[in-house]
Amino acid sequence: MMGGAIQKNSHLWDREPDNWYVEEAWCSQRLFEVEDFPGRVVDPCAGMGNVVTGGFNAGIKVEGYDLRDRGFDGVVGGVDFFSWPQFPGRYPVDCVVSNSPYGVREAQQPVERKRLEEEFIRLALARTRCKVAVLLQSTWDCGSARSSWLQGLPLYRKYNLTPRPSMPPGPVIEAGEKPGGGTKDYAWYVFLHGFQGDPTLHWLRRDD
Repeated sequence: MMGGAIQKNSHLWDREPDNWYVEEAWCSQRLFEVEDFPGRVVDPCAGMGNVVTGGFNAGIKVEGYDLRDRGFDGVVGGVDFFSWPQFPGRYPVDCVVSNSPYGVREAQQPVERKRLEEEFIRLALARTRCKVAVLLQSTWDCGSARSSWLQGLPLYRKYNLTPRPSMPPGPVIEAGEKPGGGTKDYAWYVFLHGFQGDPTLHWLRRDD
């Protein structure tokens, strides 16, 4: 797990083997202030539980699950969102809100999308009735193949986050490092079942 150890005098970290990266708490707090998530809401890759806590503070009950049991309140470990078939009775749900893992998808069973974040969105849409919100780099929707794929999905809104949030590996936070000095831009991509049309662009500012 300590493969995410920070390199001195930089904010470059080794790759975290479980793709466990921790967004700053304000990212989900601000989303819940402006976007409605009705019904049963789940974060299937909850990590430290920032989305769960953000939902609680906004009066929304968010269930948190994660691949590992790391001992965080409100997060049930040992649940792999990418496994199929899924645990009986857990899905479908009304909404999914999550900081998705990213990278090349490695799986024994066939998958439709080779990237983790693309497969995450596909599965989340298949397992929800209302909304999916996924935290990704703000340039994630660029590129010919991906943008064409996204045009076939009910992408509803995009919320750019400002200032740039820091997204360190979980072990770095556990070791006492405070997030700060983000170098990449991130955004919430919100999908709404049944939506047709072009997505709208918005901004979420940490200090609003």
